[in-house]
Amino acid sequence: MKDEILKIIKDSVDSLGLPETADGNRAEFEVSVPKKKEFGDFSTNAALIIASATGSSPREVAQKIVEAIEQSSHGFIEKLDIAGPGFINFFVNEALFTSELREILRLGGQYGASSNGAGQKVMVEFVSANPTGYLHFGHARNAVVGDAVCRILSFCGYDVTREFYINDAGRQMEMLGEYVYSALSHTFGIEKELPEDGYHGTYISELAEEIKESERCPQVPGDEPEALEFCREHAYSRLLEEMKKDLSDLRVDFDNWYSERAEIHGSGGGEEKLRGTIKRLQDLGAVEKKEGALWFKASLHGDNQDWVIIKTDGAPTYFLSDIAYHMDKYSRGFTKLINVWGADHHSHVSRLKSSMKALGLPESALSVLLIQFVRLVRDGVEVPMSKRTGEFVTLREVLREVGCDATRFFLLMRSSDSHLDFDLSLAKKESSENPVYYVQYANARISSLLRNSAQRGINPSEEHLNLLSGDEERSIIKILLRFPEAVHSAANSFSPHKVVYYLQELAGEFHFYYNKTRILDSGSTEMASARLCLARCVQVVIENGLGLLGISAPKSM
Repeated sequence: MKDEILKIIKDSVDSLGLPETADGNRAEFEVSVPKKKEFGDFSTNAALIIASATGSSPREVAQKIVEAIEQSSHGFIEKLDIAGPGFINFFVNEALFTSELREILRLGGQYGASSNGAGQKVMVEFVSANPTGYLHFGHARNAVVGDAVCRILSFCGYDVTREFYINDAGRQMEMLGEYVYSALSHTFGIEKELPEDGYHGTYISELAEEIKESERCPQVPGDEPEALEFCREHAYSRLLEEMKKDLSDLRVDFDNWYSERAEIHGSGGGEEKLRGTIKRLQDLGAVEKKEGALWFKASLHGDNQDWVIIKTDGAPTYFLSDIAYHMDKYSRGFTKLINVWGADHHSHVSRLKSSMKALGLPESALSVLLIQFVRLVRDGVEVPMSKRTGEFVTLREVLREVGCDATRFFLLMRSSDSHLDFDLSLAKKESSENPVYYVQYANARISSLLRNSAQRGINPSEEHLNLLSGDEERSIIKILLRFPEAVHSAANSFSPHKVVYYLQELAGEFHFYYNKTRILDSGSTEMASARLCLARCVQVVIENGLGLLGISAPKSM
């Protein structure tokens, strides 16, 4: 509804030929819902924006806009009012609210969906953790945010592909094999000294025990290179399998698992991708040889320094692999690339974008979401999550303790660029203090209400929706009508937390209404059926919103 009113305002401004800004560019007007009912159902600052930019009188501009809107004969606008310095207040007739509630019921699970994406192919790459250990809880926020972004974009008509880029090449994988081999040697009474900055924790010993008990256990001592390779490959395979299981339990699934080792460094197409990337950069004059290495001249394309892509020993850097990987993404026909990275990758964003620019690829088509760190708290005390010390908290531990719904909701409650405290104690509470419980309980309450009404022979009816004229009912309806806008905004900014905020507001308004209003004992069957219909609309929207977040909507609690 706000979008429709905004369009009416902009059409009126265009019809009047009003200069929106001093430089002639289109201004960004706002349409808001006033807190006080005497200021109407919606309000806009359009006249103030135009007047500020052009030196006109705000009230005179407002009067011209009002007259233009009135001449356009928009049937659902009952009255327009100019308030204060030049705000335009819109009063909407009851028929519009009634028709919008019917639309919610008609569309059901598709209410709030759109075709804004028009089938554009979008690649969302997220998590992309090294398969060198179990997923620790620090990975969970990346996984949940990435998954929710995919759900929201799909709901808005985008053709979304989810990809996990497996960082399975390089020194970290070799180190994994060395530590598992060391643990295996230990089971045979052979001690091997390894550096402290490797991988520790019971999972290393458990992997070694698995290998020892397998029929293919290498001879220790024996052919050490062969044993190291076996330990590395066994650990890699098992840990990747465990990653997939944990992510599935978190309701996060991927369309593609893209192996850096096979696809970028492999003896097949991988080597060709690296050579092709280097050649293209050379042809474009974007690289230079100095100090025995090959450098990408990022400073010529927007970054603050140049970067090595081929080291002095001839080995490619991770940055070169990343350039090749993103070229491959574009070659697969994706028009929009979204990377969900940890905040510690901040410096890599400008580097990667400069390479896209140098290659002539659409730099604007690449968006990077930087996910800030999560602090896990229990009883007011921070829980350490160090991966190297073996003291880290795994994702599966938290899932077992608080469940998938609470885990996802809590990780989505704040903007991804804000630090987040995850309160384990609060996440387990079954009370209104727990935000996910509060939203789900609204849905369960409505289900209970509908079951009880059916037993009493009272059914939701659209026929009497015109009876919903109370202030609380009007307030709920206005919130319901904002759902498509909330989804649209979340999709455009890759911000699932906006859906969370919306659901908390809607649930809060419904709980207030439920506690204050005798819905089934409304004095007449007609009013009861109308209020039940409103409750059902609330349920449709809560279920749709929770679905976009990957959270269940229980019918009873």
